[in-house]
Amino acid sequence: MKTLALFFIFILCGTFLFSQENTENKPEDSSKYPVYRGCDKESTNKALEECSKEKIMNFIKMSFDIDMASRVMPLEQSTQFLLEFTINTKGKIENVNAKANHRAIAIEAIKVAKRLPRFKEPGTQDGVAVNTPFSLLMTLYFQ
Repeated sequence: MKTLALFFIFILCGTFLFSQENTENKPEDSSKYPVYRGCDKESTNKALEECSKEKIMNFIKMSFDIDMASRVMPLEQSTQFLLEFTINTKGKIENVNAKANHRAIAIEAIKVAKRLPRFKEPGTQDGVAVNTPFSLLMTLYFQ
């Protein structure tokens, strides 16, 4: 009896695992990545993502206080931090969080991220503006 019950469970699980979703009448995903200043809003999502990340990284590199980092970590030549924030429906940065191996580095990363300019356009999904989470792992080198 137990083997018969197990047999039916395996058959049902196998049916659910290998069934395919009907995608014939499914519309295309109409989500769009947020557009940062200097990026072409007519680009594909992948190109917009790459452009936005590159521009944000350049802004952080130019604005980050490297002298403070070298004072805080005199024996190190680089530091790495994770920066997470949300781009709201108006294109502004909010909910900024940073993780670093030193608290002063994380605080500086948060300050710099809060100074990021407003995005040209927020992220959209089905034509409606949505909050878009963003995370970036950066390594800064200093002497």
